[in-house]
Amino acid sequence: MKRAEIICALALVAVAGIGVAEAVRLGFGWGPSGPRAGFFPFWLSLILGLCSLTNLGKAIRMSAATGGPPKPFVSRKLLKPVLAVFLPMTAAVLLFEVVGFYLAAALYLAFYMRWMGRHSWPAVLAVGILFPVATFLILERWFLIPLPKGLFEKYLPF
Repeated sequence: MKRAEIICALALVAVAGIGVAEAVRLGFGWGPSGPRAGFFPFWLSLILGLCSLTNLGKAIRMSAATGGPPKPFVSRKLLKPVLAVFLPMTAAVLLFEVVGFYLAAALYLAFYMRWMGRHSWPAVLAVGILFPVATFLILERWFLIPLPKGLFEKYLPF
């Protein structure tokens, strides 16, 4: 178990290092019109790196203290709920390119709420419709950040 935590912490430290290096390359200071392109990535990468180093230190100390044979990362009993989250999310990510973010998010939320949460159909439909609409209004209209709309983009009026 601790071996997996050590490997994960090292991988995240590497990702954080790449993020910091790229942010420095882009410029992470304050420019005449506000923060430069690397400002937020720099600080987020720095925080990720510090947290990962903290986790790495804890994992190394715990593995030295416990000793004995390594325990499995995920037991058979816990694998089922992990897969119940992982497999639908993987399907949603694969659907992003085909049907776009908004429809994939609606399908994922509706499926997950009904299957795992056993929520009522009115609640499932409300969240499945309102979340993508709110996300569209906030990201595309307010912040002007386009998200993938899949194969149907050329048919959409917006």
